[in-house]
Amino acid sequence: MRNAIKSFLIIIFLMVVQLFIYDIFLKPMITTWGASEKEITMPMAGDDENLRIVSTRAIIIHASKSEVWKWLIQLGADRNGFYSYTFLEEMMGYKTRPHDTNKTEFADIKVGDIVRGSIDEKSNMIPYNFKVLYVKPKETFVLDGWGTFLLKEEAPQQTRLIIRTQETEASNLTLKIAHYIIIPLHYIMERRTLLGIKCQVETNKKPSFSQTGDIIWFSSIVLSGLMIGVLVFIGKGFIQSILTPFILSSGWLFLLLIFNPFPTYGVAFLMLACLTIFIIIKKNGK
Repeated sequence: MRNAIKSFLIIIFLMVVQLFIYDIFLKPMITTWGASEKEITMPMAGDDENLRIVSTRAIIIHASKSEVWKWLIQLGADRNGFYSYTFLEEMMGYKTRPHDTNKTEFADIKVGDIVRGSIDEKSNMIPYNFKVLYVKPKETFVLDGWGTFLLKEEAPQQTRLIIRTQETEASNLTLKIAHYIIIPLHYIMERRTLLGIKCQVETNKKPSFSQTGDIIWFSSIVLSGLMIGVLVFIGKGFIQSILTPFILSSGWLFLLLIFNPFPTYGVAFLMLACLTIFIIIKKNGK
């Protein structure tokens, strides 16, 4: 019983340390993922002086601005989805209509349109929709509750896709904690949206992402996190039960937030965690 309590206290300690690492090093990185200093500071349509900028993220897509726009305005559950983790959306009750992933069916987006979060809101964990507040065709639009989407032409076949999100300042502790949790979760989904649009538009290249790959990556992340917890319980001494889990949990955090979500990375890290457990069990069994 005493060992179990000690292990739980170690896990809590490691979680607190990782929160400090996230807050000091990783949060600034994920809120400006892919964006240049100029893009972070430049004014954008939809900027509101009464709101604080939460994030400005960007990605370069090797296609013309007009081609990227055609796919960007397909966003929405009643269109082509969100180019993100479809299996996670489905697990939470968000449904997207069947669509042809090789076809852009919708030719425009207008002020007043609703970008729907699901085609069946009755099954959603938290129903959400985004109202279109502003549109400058083939360049930018603003979604209420999400933010500003902007396309910038870098070269004839190079386009920057930039997404900026704003929100009200948290007025109490509960909202501050909620925002603290929502920021990395929103980042994980939005990063996949940016990568998904890039993958969709660059049709001449072999797709880097798929639903199967997403499931493998996510499963590896979850399982490797559990393996780190197991290490705390089976380890003996400072090195096995604290230092090794600390190193692996730090690597896990970077894997989740900094490395691109490729399944090979997740599987490799899971194998490393399993190998570490095997070595410790073998060593302690002698």
